[in-house]
Amino acid sequence: MASEQTPISAGYWAGRTGAALRDEGDHARLWLGGDDRSAFLQRISTNDMRLLPGQGTVTVLTSPTARIQAVLTVLAMPTGLLLLAGPGQGPAIFNTLRTQIFFNDQVAVEGRGGALAQFNLLGPQAADLLSELAGDVADLPLFGWRTLPIAGVDVTVQRHEGLGSAGYTLLIPAPAALAVKSALLRGGAVALPDDAYHVLRVEAGVPAPGSELTEQVNPLEAGLARFCNERKGCYTGQEIIARQITYDKVTTHLMGLLLEELAAPGAKIMAEGRQAGWISSAVHSIALDRPIALGFVRRPHHESGARLAVPSGDKALPAVVVPLPFPIAPPPP
Repeated sequence: MASEQTPISAGYWAGRTGAALRDEGDHARLWLGGDDRSAFLQRISTNDMRLLPGQGTVTVLTSPTARIQAVLTVLAMPTGLLLLAGPGQGPAIFNTLRTQIFFNDQVAVEGRGGALAQFNLLGPQAADLLSELAGDVADLPLFGWRTLPIAGVDVTVQRHEGLGSAGYTLLIPAPAALAVKSALLRGGAVALPDDAYHVLRVEAGVPAPGSELTEQVNPLEAGLARFCNERKGCYTGQEIIARQITYDKVTTHLMGLLLEELAAPGAKIMAEGRQAGWISSAVHSIALDRPIALGFVRRPHHESGARLAVPSGDKALPAVVVPLPFPIAPPPP
């Protein structure tokens, strides 16, 4: 048992105190080309797509009822837009984009999953590691990108929000992936298994595709209001999102829950004998040494400190609402 836990623990603590490297080869990577690419994405997603090469952002594809279809990280390249999304989402996003192209749109969409490898470098020492290997990234703006040489390979490095500290997405020509990965591990990065990443993600309160980012909710409920530009023109689902913002109609919120026992995703959250939401992700927090969860909670029960219950068999597990990210003290120096 100890041997099984060691890699998880090592990767977890590297993500919290050092530099952790996660292989995201199964994530979606698509290329949007053509003269109308920015205008096209502008009319079908929530954020402002007027980007210059070197810039980036996050935007959300929503249904006509404003439900989340996909969350896209966008990199503005000189000749197109590189779109990144969650694991296994490539075919669905490809089809969604294709169905939105009008006959006179100068837009082309292609898959890039086979051509590019993808790694996620996380942790408070990630920037220092990149600077030692490739060049200073301290001035790289959030979601901005630049090309840096690692192990003799030109790597596209984009800064993202990370999990409590800055993180970096690395996009590498697929044949060179092993050489770049080896250089990062030799430089001090520690491999981050999926289960350790999942714990870090829940502790940081970061929603994930398939768990929190689903067609069951809209971007405002999932805490993505910062990626819904209120000043841009019409897009799919815009009227509903604008109305919810204007009239304070967001009635369900993604919150943290402190539990006494681990709950299953999908479990109901109860308040005063009625359903008040549901669990979307649950883990045993290593930092807090207790079960925690992310869940969607209807107001007014989403207030910090609210005491709720999660049915489990013939028991009702106590649950306390906390704001995100979870209150985790930084490690001692």
